[in-house]
Amino acid sequence: MLSSIKRRLSRVEESLPVPMTAERFLARASQLARRSGVSTSSAMDKLFKDLSDSELDSLGAELEQIVFGSDTAARDAAKREVLAAAGFPDWSDAG
Repeated sequence: MLSSIKRRLSRVEESLPVPMTAERFLARASQLARRSGVSTSSAMDKLFKDLSDSELDSLGAELEQIVFGSDTAARDAAKREVLAAAGFPDWSDAG
């Protein structure tokens, strides 16, 4: 009975609008991977597709903070590298 109640509470919590955090995202990906028998990476791919723009923005900002901290130069260099790999021109040295 206790597991049934925990499962129901978990479903209610999932339906409540709460900010997406890296911790919540990883927990959902792990849970989806266990339920569906896929890898955590595949579960993350599916969850990324289901996130709203605001959830993606907040998750991205949190992950940037985790990875780069207050090193804005490293953050900006990484962004330029990703954009260059995607084929976008580097506007930082245009003058």
